[in-house]
Amino acid sequence: MDNKEEYGKKKSKKKIIVIFGIIGMILLAGGGILSYLTSKTFVATTVVKNLTENAIKVMAQREETGLEDNYKTVSNVKINIQSDYYQSLATIDPTYATIANLFRNLSNTDSNITTVQDKENKKLFVSLNTTLQTQPLMNMKYLVEDATEYYYIDGVSSTYINNGNNNYFESLNSTTTTNENITYIIEKIGESVSNNLKDEYLSESYEKDYKKITITLTESDLAELINNVLDDLKKDSKANQIMTGYNQDFAKQKVSKEQLTGLGTLQLHIYTNKIYGAIERYELEIGEDTAFAYYKEADKNILELIESGKVSARLEIATQGEKTDVSIKDGNGNVLGTISVSTTSTNQDIIMNITEEDTSLDITYNKKITNLQKGKSYDSTTTMSMKIASSNTTLIDGTITVTSTTTNDTTISEDVSNSVLASTMTGTEQELLNQKLTTVFTQLMS
Repeated sequence: MDNKEEYGKKKSKKKIIVIFGIIGMILLAGGGILSYLTSKTFVATTVVKNLTENAIKVMAQREETGLEDNYKTVSNVKINIQSDYYQSLATIDPTYATIANLFRNLSNTDSNITTVQDKENKKLFVSLNTTLQTQPLMNMKYLVEDATEYYYIDGVSSTYINNGNNNYFESLNSTTTTNENITYIIEKIGESVSNNLKDEYLSESYEKDYKKITITLTESDLAELINNVLDDLKKDSKANQIMTGYNQDFAKQKVSKEQLTGLGTLQLHIYTNKIYGAIERYELEIGEDTAFAYYKEADKNILELIESGKVSARLEIATQGEKTDVSIKDGNGNVLGTISVSTTSTNQDIIMNITEEDTSLDITYNKKITNLQKGKSYDSTTTMSMKIASSNTTLIDGTITVTSTTTNDTTISEDVSNSVLASTMTGTEQELLNQKLTTVFTQLMS
């Protein structure tokens, strides 16, 4: 064998060694990547990310009319509730008279609600005017102007009451919208939860064909996690500005363990495929006896309520296009009812029918937008009907209808020059409101 042939063989062997070496490194790297992709930390943070993205998708499905932040909406609310059952009982037992009177009086109310938001000039106005058989029942106004909050309750005060600073419009400016702000907060909460999931919260085990990642939060852990999220929102200037706009005391917000006492330990179990790590099932345990499970089965999403280790209720959710159908079953697979949801950009229908033993509940909801001129105006009608029957007797049969017109007219003409400071009032805002509400409820149940 000459030197040239020997050299060729050695070179060929080196190539084979190099190739196997490269393949080995790829396998090792791939194994490391796969190990990371199925690690408890990666799976837990992926779940948080998915929940965040789904929440943002829900926000994106909201109606876009061009009048989300600068608008005037005038609404009329009518209620029609009938209950021959309680009316009959009232003639026999006077204790049922208040319920019968409430249904009858609500059906004789007429409410007008006006809401105006002027983001550019940082003004917000809400008024409620309700009559009972054409007689005044409730007249309230709420106003935010010049970063100051005012309210007026007819029968309690004769002028607007100055309730101090209000930071609502700090969360809005000419370049942001309410939807964008909410989306930003959702994103920041998701990031913060992921960053604050301590290793000590996480554990992993194996169960049948699954690798199970568990996030365990005691009441103390949950309080700590919530407070860490709140701190992150406070440190982020934009998030802090948005949250302060909704709650001027946001900087002081904190959750104590005592506030969560009784909740028990929360455990979120994430079941992943042993081989390739895909998430196939979730289980949320609340305390010792209650859990919720979520997973896919064929073309359906399944949500189960588990009590004392047994399935007590099951929802089978099937979505096709703009329609979602839900079948409600008991632990034995018996159908208890159905829910149907159909949604488009200008219409939403929800139909619910539930039956258990001799009692049935039927609810229908419809919201329709018409005459839409984007950025200028639109009309809307919302109708919700409910019927409850038992033993072939109708207990309640009622409808609430809200008709509204929304325009880009943001004119607010309210005079607060004679307003009085809340600190000079003899009672707090809540005491004054409670006093008025007590009077209103007395009228409705008489």
